[in-house]
Amino acid sequence: MSLVQHVLYFLVLSFAIVVMSAFYSEPDDGPALHSIPRRYVVFVAACGLVAGIMLLLERLFASVS
Repeated sequence: MSLVQHVLYFLVLSFAIVVMSAFYSEPDDGPALHSIPRRYVVFVAACGLVAGIMLLLERLFASVS
């Protein structure tokens, strides 16, 4: 699988996770629908930040050379 496919799968699955969490956390459907775009951006950005930190730590402490 290519990197693009992996990223697309991540984006689709993370959207499903965000939608489910929005509807479980909000008592009404209207506020849940309006909160999905912000929640999605925050979720993807946080995952990207964690991945970036992990790659940085790998480069600093676990590099093989």
